[in-house]
Amino acid sequence: MSKFISGTILSLFLFLSLSLNAREIEHMRVIWQENPSHEAYIAWTTKGPIPTGRNRVYFDTVSRGGEPGKYTMQKKAFLQKPYSYSFSMLHAVKLKDLKPNTTYYFVIRSGKDKTKEFHFKTAPKNESFELLFGGDSRSDRTMRREMNMLMKQMFQANPNIYALVHGGDYIANGFSWKQWKAWMDDHQLTTTDEGRVLPIIPTRGNHELSRALFNDIFIYPGNIIRPNYYTTKIGDFSLINLNTNWVAGGPQKWWLKKELKKAAKSSKWIVANYHRPAYPAVKKAGRAKKHWVPLFEDYQVDIVFESDGHTLKRTAPIYRDKVNFERGITYVGEGGLGVKQRNPKRKDEWYFQSPGYAVSAHHVMKLRVESEKMIYSVHTANLKLFDQMEIFPRNRK
Repeated sequence: MSKFISGTILSLFLFLSLSLNAREIEHMRVIWQENPSHEAYIAWTTKGPIPTGRNRVYFDTVSRGGEPGKYTMQKKAFLQKPYSYSFSMLHAVKLKDLKPNTTYYFVIRSGKDKTKEFHFKTAPKNESFELLFGGDSRSDRTMRREMNMLMKQMFQANPNIYALVHGGDYIANGFSWKQWKAWMDDHQLTTTDEGRVLPIIPTRGNHELSRALFNDIFIYPGNIIRPNYYTTKIGDFSLINLNTNWVAGGPQKWWLKKELKKAAKSSKWIVANYHRPAYPAVKKAGRAKKHWVPLFEDYQVDIVFESDGHTLKRTAPIYRDKVNFERGITYVGEGGLGVKQRNPKRKDEWYFQSPGYAVSAHHVMKLRVESEKMIYSVHTANLKLFDQMEIFPRNRK
């Protein structure tokens, strides 16, 4: 028995020793939530199950060549814990009081390991900007990697792109650390050759299942009272990110009404984003149709992004369940960031009449936000411009 106990203790000691010596930093990511002009999360993974005493981000508004001691600012990780269902360690830093539309250079240090220098740009206040949109990157890893490299091309060629709004269903099984690890590995493909990181504005989909790993990876979007629904505010632009994997009525609906009322007074542009469609191309309508669409119409949301269907769609402008070119809202998306595409079974629905459509195509959407208009566009897997439309300010009275 004593030999067994001694052997067990020795095995545990060797396991911990190997883990502590194998602390390579991986899965570096920048996450935006509510106030990306002034705040950002930087998160990363180390392989050992126990954090070292030094897990920090060193950062500055000028490049310091990757030498931690040369950066004028540093921040210690406020979050250090094992990922749910894993022995790997999550580390996260929250950067606050950042300047809008400013490039921040940074390196990450954990123990004796450090990264090369990366950088990202905070959201602007008044200048024009562009966001990428898309969802459903699960299951087909080869295609996901191809779409990530396509986004890198767009990001590298266009410095006015600031972030990716992901519409959910990152992976097939939200309990699987192995699948999340592969997704985070693949997200590194969106980083430019110069080290500019594409921040993520996360949305929760149905395949995220338990919130545990989703919350670990994206640092608890929303909060305990608002589980994974929140508003991202960029100047005159309000992006309302909703959670179709949570009760659509009740507190989330009450919160949505309050946010829309606030946005109608403070924002020129209001955009909604969530996973399960209200006007689907493949499945039945989700609960957003009953609970959220009337509010979108009352407060005249400018455009709505949806995912989940694994196809590409754009509806005609809809108001009170009819096509209405004056007050109608266009619903776009359905998810094409890697998942195998489906046949749009509902393409003959009334809401897909011209200029609407529903087709099968992997895609990335882009929204350019200017003072006088927004420009929505869709690029398919070969970077071909598939669709484009202009959106002008509404009279919200």
